[in-house]
Amino acid sequence: MALTQQQKDDLMAVIARTGGHREANINSRIIPDDYKAYQDQCTQEEHTLCFPGLKPLRVIVTMPREKKPGMPLHVNYHGGGFIFPQNEDDDMYCAHLSAGIGGVVVDVDYAVCPDAIYPMAVDQSWEAAKWAFAHCREWGCDENRFSIGGSSAGGNLAFTVALRNQAEKALKICLLVQEYAANDLYQAISDPEQARSAAFSRLYADGDVEKLKDPMLSPVFATDEQLHEMPETIFIAPKKCPFYEINNQLGMRMVNQGIKVTFHSYLQDVHGFTIRMIGESWLASQNDAIAAIQAASL
Repeated sequence: MALTQQQKDDLMAVIARTGGHREANINSRIIPDDYKAYQDQCTQEEHTLCFPGLKPLRVIVTMPREKKPGMPLHVNYHGGGFIFPQNEDDDMYCAHLSAGIGGVVVDVDYAVCPDAIYPMAVDQSWEAAKWAFAHCREWGCDENRFSIGGSSAGGNLAFTVALRNQAEKALKICLLVQEYAANDLYQAISDPEQARSAAFSRLYADGDVEKLKDPMLSPVFATDEQLHEMPETIFIAPKKCPFYEINNQLGMRMVNQGIKVTFHSYLQDVHGFTIRMIGESWLASQNDAIAAIQAASL
């Protein structure tokens, strides 16, 4: 049974009540001027995409001012628990990616809960990836250097795009970037210490917690057969993250299926550290992702 409006309001209240650490981290950080300046090295242009049966979709295309032939093209899905939309942190991150890889980055501002439940974000993410891939040649990008990735909820969505591509073969994905990806939305449901994560999951699944065991909501439930043809993958994994062990286990399962997997572990860092610029390793972790994207090719 779908959530009532009162139930949605109650879950949103849980998220608001438990978000103090997030606000504290954001308010206490210092953003270096040279990091902000990456936006001066790029152009950022918004597009609104319309696909049948889906809500209008906003994407932000970031391009380096100095373009070279055969650039990489990366599609990024932002984090935020399927609740919070794309924001200026994502703009800065995508500018750094674009400048670092010398290529194009498409940031997908998918629809969020409670107004848009599963599968809206999954379907939008898939269509956005196909739209970006179709523009490779127009933008001067190399189709063999097409990668996708995301952080937290966005990492989950990037994984679902890669899973869906196993069946539909619409994309050539050279690399999947997983930054503290929320790849198990079910694990928090029965844990009273994870009330915040459980609220995100319940809203996304519209209250149907059994649905959270579907690989298109929780990629950790993908079968070995589904993982067998996944692209090369890099995990950016802070140790103090509820998804650390989950992604470690998922990565090992992929290795056992013959997939090249790189696992970067950051022992002192927390969920959200890369994009939200928290702690001492956030910039190094972004540079790890940049190096992987630069190097990847089919």
